[in-house]
Amino acid sequence: MAEADTIILGGAVVTVTGGTAEAVAVEGEEIVAVGSEAKVLERRGRGTEVVDLKGAALLPGLIEPHTHPEGAAQCYSWMDVSGFTHKSVDGVETALREATARAAPGEWVFAFGLDAMLTTNLGTWDRHRLDGIAPENPMVVMIQSQHTVFVNSAALQAAGVDKDTPDPPGGGRILRDAKGEPTGVVMEQPATAMFIRYSTLDSESWTTLLQEQYERYRAAGITTIGVAGMFVPRTMLPSFETPSEDGVRAVAYLHENVGDKYAGDDVQGVKLWYDGSPYSGTMLLDEPYLESPLNCETLGIAPGSRGHANIEAREMIEALEKYRDRGWQVLAHAQGDRGTREVLDAYERVLAGQEGSDHRWRIEHCALISDADIVRAAEIGVALGFHANHVYYYGPELRDSIIGPERAELLMPMGSAVRSGHRISMHTDSPMYPPDPLKLMRTAVTRKTRSGEQIAPNEAISIEEALRAVTIDAAWQLFREDRIGSIKVGSTPTSRCWRAIRWRFQQMSWIRSRCSRRGWAEDPLAGGDHRC
Repeated sequence: MAEADTIILGGAVVTVTGGTAEAVAVEGEEIVAVGSEAKVLERRGRGTEVVDLKGAALLPGLIEPHTHPEGAAQCYSWMDVSGFTHKSVDGVETALREATARAAPGEWVFAFGLDAMLTTNLGTWDRHRLDGIAPENPMVVMIQSQHTVFVNSAALQAAGVDKDTPDPPGGGRILRDAKGEPTGVVMEQPATAMFIRYSTLDSESWTTLLQEQYERYRAAGITTIGVAGMFVPRTMLPSFETPSEDGVRAVAYLHENVGDKYAGDDVQGVKLWYDGSPYSGTMLLDEPYLESPLNCETLGIAPGSRGHANIEAREMIEALEKYRDRGWQVLAHAQGDRGTREVLDAYERVLAGQEGSDHRWRIEHCALISDADIVRAAEIGVALGFHANHVYYYGPELRDSIIGPERAELLMPMGSAVRSGHRISMHTDSPMYPPDPLKLMRTAVTRKTRSGEQIAPNEAISIEEALRAVTIDAAWQLFREDRIGSIKVGSTPTSRCWRAIRWRFQQMSWIRSRCSRRGWAEDPLAGGDHRC
């Protein structure tokens, strides 16, 4: 029996798939023993390092299956105008004025995180308002969900966008006033890219910013990410598959715009954007958005709007057939009830005759998806990933002002999905929300909003189910369940994060005794010490 390099003991080893063990042994880059302390210590040799958990719990590395490291690296380098930082609009305007004052004449000014839900009295934003803040410098302000940017007149002029500029294909929208002039409100990536392309970084800056983003993942206990929609394979990421210096693996999905231009075996698949965001009015719904002041005035959603699809049905089918024939896994961004249904319609058509194939095509975000479509997705082998913290951060606004209380009771139906047999995942979609799987677990179990209210408590899941969603079931959605997501013989911990994810709570039973499906009696997940 070979001597282990490392043995970890002295606490609960939560394997996720095999109950709780007492100890685990690692040799090289592989787990070679899991079980009782006495059995695992049989692999101890003179050179074995023994790590004592001192009563803490050891879990598998956490997994974020839908994130954007390159987008986060870029957006987090811009001026921060988020609701996490600025609770009132005065702070936002002051930050933008200060950024403008620091900029050289004609230099572009970018800001990220404008948030009508978390920042009070934000009001209406357009080119006129930004002209008052930055009359000469081109300015671009992106909202927290990333689906809308506000630009000033200087930015419109510099980008060559005027009343004769058509909306770009792929769902991009340039909003216009009664005279046809751009208002400065620009929605969805094909249109926002006309301005974001002016945010340029040299390779050294990219490297530094990406390393900082990888450190955010690592600090949250994340050891594997799914990169959902890359524009440039390889060059923008520290690593694929092989762990980076920060101990984080990346599983890559290309952006649909580059899927046709790339040939190689180092990507998992491709991501399509079928609809948009609730906060831009581009999420595709069966029934209209509410005609509320937040929707119609602040968010600029037209009365009667139901959102829209970014892809024509024919184009969607053609794209899916192409990626099916390549053997690529497909991710489709879909938020609304109509959006998720139409994606499933397309999936079902293209996958007809593929019964038994292990394709694991995914629908991402799933803010609203009907019970019937949850069941149908399970039947055709489509996996569901939930953007769970919409409930926590924006639940009150979704319920009271955006979609209404009846639809809010169907928001992020994770419980229904689990009961229908799905192996769900959860994600924060950074840069939209900071990476933090533990907070996703808390939201999924408690269904609590930032104000302590509950949204759709019947859609809560158990702690064990939530843990699976950020470990083994997320790994399954990435086709990596044989190597990551659980603590078992043959798993391959990352080079720096194999040691532990150490929490201040003791045993899983300790959590269960203090938590319930209705809320945490104490909140061991908030502020937990989950260092690698």
